[in-house]
Amino acid sequence: MLDVKIEAVEGGYAVCADSTLKETIDRVHELVGDVGLIIADPPYGNIVDEAWDRINDSDELFSSWMIKWTRSWTEKLLLPGGAFYVWGGVGKPGFRPFLRYLSEVEQEGRFELANLITWSKKRAYGVQNNYLWTREECAYFIFGDAKKPRCFNVPLLATKRGYVGYNAKYPAKSEFYRRTNVWMDINEMFRGKLHPTQKTQRLHEVMIEVHTQPGEFVIDPFAGAGTTAMACRKLGRKFVVIENDPQYFDEMVVRLQVEVCASKPYDVDHGTEAEITGSVDTGS
Repeated sequence: MLDVKIEAVEGGYAVCADSTLKETIDRVHELVGDVGLIIADPPYGNIVDEAWDRINDSDELFSSWMIKWTRSWTEKLLLPGGAFYVWGGVGKPGFRPFLRYLSEVEQEGRFELANLITWSKKRAYGVQNNYLWTREECAYFIFGDAKKPRCFNVPLLATKRGYVGYNAKYPAKSEFYRRTNVWMDINEMFRGKLHPTQKTQRLHEVMIEVHTQPGEFVIDPFAGAGTTAMACRKLGRKFVVIENDPQYFDEMVVRLQVEVCASKPYDVDHGTEAEITGSVDTGS
């Protein structure tokens, strides 16, 4: 029998279970039904010195594992046109599962890569005879045609354009710049992490703002410190966050029980252009 622990917390559910198993996915579906957004930050494989990230398999087997749970979650409870974000790294020689995953997970017309987002971080690292490394990757998929997302609230930056548009015939839709697929305005966490690979909350806030409306559910199958849950609370969304490690799960639940979100719902940089649409303007 599957060992699943479900805790009801303000705004959603925290689940202690293996999110890659069919039984877990079925339980979550019974709990909340279909959703419009899934955000996954899985182990990258052999990057951090933690037992859960030490992988002895080939990158082919690791990529197959990733593809299996991606398709299981998508086909069970992602709404048509729903968005699925998957974080990953470039890897190392002989072990680059995320690059293999990107080339193999797509199914034309059914599950398409809409964009590959680069998070440009502030702290650089590397070796003397190479460019310094400051990036992390996040694949943005759509369940169906990548040009027809179920929901795309156009994300705007805090920076103003300084001009009104290309010309009078093609005016700018906003005085603020649109977000591109290189995210340079969000710093990484330098201290206070509750999980070794914890992401900055604002990263997931952007995804939630773009692909959901207030009151909708968001799922995070690899929850870690519960960052997605905190982002959902801030923005007035509901959540299911799943963590397999009992210690991290207990710490996450404590965090969700004691932290009070001070921000009002749907608090964004300068708002978003609400677009529930089948086609998205890609102009700047």
